[in-house]
Amino acid sequence: MLSFRKIILAVLFVVPACGFSPLYKDQNFEKFAGKVSIQEPDNQNDFIFYSRLTDRFGESNGRYTLTYAIKTFKKDSGLNFDGTVHRIEISGSVAFSLKDTESGVELLSDQEKMYLSYSNFGSTAAVLNAERTTNKQLIVLLADKVADRISLIIIEKNSWNLQTEMSFHFLN
Repeated sequence: MLSFRKIILAVLFVVPACGFSPLYKDQNFEKFAGKVSIQEPDNQNDFIFYSRLTDRFGESNGRYTLTYAIKTFKKDSGLNFDGTVHRIEISGSVAFSLKDTESGVELLSDQEKMYLSYSNFGSTAAVLNAERTTNKQLIVLLADKVADRISLIIIEKNSWNLQTEMSFHFLN
């Protein structure tokens, strides 16, 4: 009979070999590089968002144009019995739109929302650092969600174009 340890080792080696790979893996970068033109940043949150997206899509004047608007809000989250705040919650949302520059057709227009929180205890420097770090993480996560959605739309559009071309050649 197989021991529990051997089963675990077998699962650890078999599951990664199933052929699935992340969409944003370096090998898949070539599929999306140069295809998306991203709106220039205006403020610090936009810059973080823009930087993360250029890591995923590269910088260029591509076939698709992405525009976005980011909003963040802070609110007290965890209160003690005496009214002191333990945690601060930062909520963020990004409204975005992806257009095909050749046809002018809007392929995707949606909004992503997310929130993170940080502790309000410690020195002033520690709390300010926690706020800055949490805000950056929030914007990066929003950018990743938007990049994933855009990547799926581009893959879907390219596969639809390929199917249309194949059916056109099949009919002729």
